[in-house]
Amino acid sequence: MSVQQMASAVGAPSDHRRLNPEIFAMLVLGGAVLASAILGILLRPVGNLSAFWPANAVLLGLLVRFPRLARASGWAAAALAFVLADAATGSSWTKAGLLTLCNMVGAAVGYVFMARLTQKDRLLERPASLVSVMLIVLAASTITSVFGGLVNVLLFHGGPARGFFIWLATELANYIVILPIVLTFPGPAALKRWFIGLIRTPPKLSTAAPLITYVICLAMVPMVGGPGALAFPVPSLLWCALTYGLAASALLTLSFAVWTLVILSMTTASLTHLSGLELVSLRLGVMLVALAPITVASAMAERNELLREATAARKAAEDAMAARTLLLATMAHELRSPLTAIVGFSNMMAKEVFGPVGHPKYLDYAQSIELAGSHLSELVTDLLDTAKVEAGKIELSLAPVSSRDMVEQSLRLVRGLAVEAEVSLIMADGDWPQVHADQRAVKQVLINLLSNAVKFSPPSGRVEISGTPSADRLIISVRDFGRGITEEELALIGRPFVQIGDPATRRQGSGLGLALSQELVERHGGRLRLESTLGQGATARFDLPLIQ
Repeated sequence: MSVQQMASAVGAPSDHRRLNPEIFAMLVLGGAVLASAILGILLRPVGNLSAFWPANAVLLGLLVRFPRLARASGWAAAALAFVLADAATGSSWTKAGLLTLCNMVGAAVGYVFMARLTQKDRLLERPASLVSVMLIVLAASTITSVFGGLVNVLLFHGGPARGFFIWLATELANYIVILPIVLTFPGPAALKRWFIGLIRTPPKLSTAAPLITYVICLAMVPMVGGPGALAFPVPSLLWCALTYGLAASALLTLSFAVWTLVILSMTTASLTHLSGLELVSLRLGVMLVALAPITVASAMAERNELLREATAARKAAEDAMAARTLLLATMAHELRSPLTAIVGFSNMMAKEVFGPVGHPKYLDYAQSIELAGSHLSELVTDLLDTAKVEAGKIELSLAPVSSRDMVEQSLRLVRGLAVEAEVSLIMADGDWPQVHADQRAVKQVLINLLSNAVKFSPPSGRVEISGTPSADRLIISVRDFGRGITEEELALIGRPFVQIGDPATRRQGSGLGLALSQELVERHGGRLRLESTLGQGATARFDLPLIQ
């Protein structure tokens, strides 16, 4: 978001001729730092240092989120705001200047390091982001605390070590609970959408339950008392982090810190008289409690982003598959008409329907054209059927049919191929009951399986087909006695466009027959299985529902 966009968002004039960006940076940073510094000064429950000092985190967060504010004029306005806040509340100019120096040094160190982070890390959208921000905050707090230890000696006549640790605990706690809010707080447009959505669709009890539980746990802390009571809200904070977004979790974490460090520290007897080390312990405890829900919320934000990316990728893949299916169906449909003409006319020429062709070589060419055209027509048919199955456009017409009739008709259609290959087709005797199936689809499966068995059978070999009723299914088996299939090849069979065997000796085909057969069998509630022993042939089995 640019400076002009920010100006428009807060109602300031967006025309740079009416409001110079330098002046706007001074107003935004100066006003925010002044307000948060005065708030921190007014909330001084113990000693001379505030238990809740949001100014440094607000300054660093604004500079990181809106880099164009990090102008010389913006830094000058922030420093002036620190001095004015201290001076306005009774501090001497010397004290105000020294305290401002500590605050500005820490914010500058934090900005130098955080400016090097990626946009996602600056917005805490990954769990690893929080680790980076924590290290940077630790460095900024340490630098500030070194100066703070010296200031503690000069201004408050205390020990440098005590001043260092109290300042360090305060800085860390304030950065951890305030900085995430500044970095992740939604803009005006997002807030408007959220508010409109809230009015149109009030939250359900299940959605509001984590927040209600958190408020109850927060109210129980002073009622129960003792240091252990401070951990009461932690489970509900984690529940909120799992339910709400990162910004909402950060806001709830801030409310816990304010409740603990400000309200309870000012009103609860056990917390109003804490020693220096006890105060350090309290602030560090609040910081560690704040880390848990923010870390969980950050992890959930990354998870949700990954889910959105996965959903988008899945939709893109589905769209690509739909486009591919449509292309296959269109191409196959457009190719069938000319192929039919090629096969028909070449067949007429090969049979010399209207008289001799002339040169014997032309007759040979006509026969070759017919064979090639027939093969190409089969490939196109397989492509069209596969595309229809993938698109879900093949609807089965299930009816009681005779399994014997389907097998006999399929054998007649494959017999020509078997005679040419010198392979015997054998249909087992026995009871061939009626099945509940789509006759056309099952015949297509049988023709595919029988054709494959014939192709991979040696000359003078045989192919056997048998049926075995089992429970409420009829298991149909097609067995050949060819070379068999290796385990590696078995794992590949059934994938579209995959063929097995030596490429040099492989029979012609599209590799779609088994994939299509598998789809058609599954639509009958069955399963197509292949079994083979190398050197002893292969068996394909599928099952169909019996008529009860």
